[in-house]
Amino acid sequence: MTHTIKGDVAVIGAGVVGVSTALWLRRQGYKVLLIERDAIASGASFGNAGTLAPYGVMPIAQPSILTSLPSLLFSSESPFVINWARLPKLMPWLLRFLNECRTSRFEANSKALHQILQHVYTGYAPLLDECPEANRRLSHNGCLYSYGTDAGFAGARQTIEWRHALGIAQQVLTASEVDQMEPALAGKSVAGLMFPDSSHMDDPKAFIEALAAPLVADGSFIKATITGIKPGSDGVTLSSAIGESYKADRIVVCSGAWSALLAAQLGDRVPLDTERGYHIEFDMGQPLVSRPCCPVESAFYMTPMEGRLRVAGTVELGSIKDPANPKRFDYLERQVRRVMGITAPVARQWMGCRPSLPDSLPVIGPSPNDPRVIYAFGHQHLGLTLAGATGELVAQCIAGSAPDWLEHFSVSRF
Repeated sequence: MTHTIKGDVAVIGAGVVGVSTALWLRRQGYKVLLIERDAIASGASFGNAGTLAPYGVMPIAQPSILTSLPSLLFSSESPFVINWARLPKLMPWLLRFLNECRTSRFEANSKALHQILQHVYTGYAPLLDECPEANRRLSHNGCLYSYGTDAGFAGARQTIEWRHALGIAQQVLTASEVDQMEPALAGKSVAGLMFPDSSHMDDPKAFIEALAAPLVADGSFIKATITGIKPGSDGVTLSSAIGESYKADRIVVCSGAWSALLAAQLGDRVPLDTERGYHIEFDMGQPLVSRPCCPVESAFYMTPMEGRLRVAGTVELGSIKDPANPKRFDYLERQVRRVMGITAPVARQWMGCRPSLPDSLPVIGPSPNDPRVIYAFGHQHLGLTLAGATGELVAQCIAGSAPDWLEHFSVSRF
C-alpha cells in the first residue's frame, strides 16, 4: 500500500522530538504523516526524568572524565557501566568520546549546547499555547542539586564557574537554604545549587500524548515500523517491515537510537550508539520533594510526579537488544534508600535506550546526500528539553531559514 503525500512531510518517530517536529510542521501548513513503530511517547520519551533543563550545557564528554575513568569503569558503585561483551563494537564510539573530553572540544560542544538551549521555552511556547492539557502538567519551580560533602561541592566549583561564564541562571545555596527549600533533604547537604529556570512535568507520557492529540485526531499518526528509505525523482519513499510504503516530498528522521540505520541507507555514517537509561518509581500520596532534586555524589535524580516519585540515573553503554541489567535497578534503589530513607516498595521499573553521540550534541539538519531528508536525533539526556526547539529548527530547515549556528549539529561533522 502506498501513501502519497504531495508537497508534505513524513516524520519517522513519535517520541517527544518527533511529535514536536510534526506539530511545528503542521503549524507551517504542511500535512504531516507521523509514523511510529510503537506507541506515542514510548522509549526514552516515556522513561525520562520529566525535566526541562535549559541549564544542561555540560556535555557528558568533559575533561574530568579522563581522570576519573578508572573508578567510573571498575567501581561497583559507579553510575557509569559498560557491557564488556560489547566492547569491540563500542570501541570506535569510546575513542571518539575520549577525544571529545579534551578541553577544547568540551568547550566547543558546551557552547553549542548553550546556543540551542536558549530556545527551550520559545520552541515549546506555541505548542503549549495550543495545548492547555500539556501546559497544566508543567511546574516552573526550578531544579535543585544538593551536595552531601564539602569535597563534592568543591568538585563542582569548576562547572559552576563555567555555567556562570555562559550566563546560566544558577544560585548557590547554604545547607540551611537547601533544608528550607526541600525539608526531605534536611541534614543531608552541606550546600546546594538551584537552577531557577528549570521546569518539570507530572507525567511525561501524558504530556506528550496531550501534545500529539491533534495528530491522532486528524489521522496523521500511523503505526508502522520503517525499515527502508529510498530517494526518488518524485519524492522519498519509506518502506515498512510488512511491505507497506509511504511517499513524501520531505522526510524527517526522529527515530532515536534506531536513526543511524536509516541514515546509513543514504550514505550518512553516524557514530550513534545506545546509552541505556533506567528508572524506578515509588507510589506516594504526598510528594517527597517539590521539584526535581539530584543528590550529586549519589548520582541519581528524583522527580515528583503524579502520585509517585520517579528516580532516574546511571549510564550504561550496551546494545539495543540486550535485556535490562538488574544491577542498575539495584543501584538506584540502594542509593535512594540510603540517602532519602524511603521504605516503600519499588512500584515500577523501566529501562530504555537513549540515542547518544560521542560529542553529546544531537544531529539536526539535512542529509548532505539528499537535503530532502532532515535528521533530528541523538539528543541523549536532553530530548525532552530540546524537543520544541528541535521542531522549530526542522521547520526552519525546510523553509530555508535555519540559523547559521545549526552547522554545529550537522551530520557532516562526523
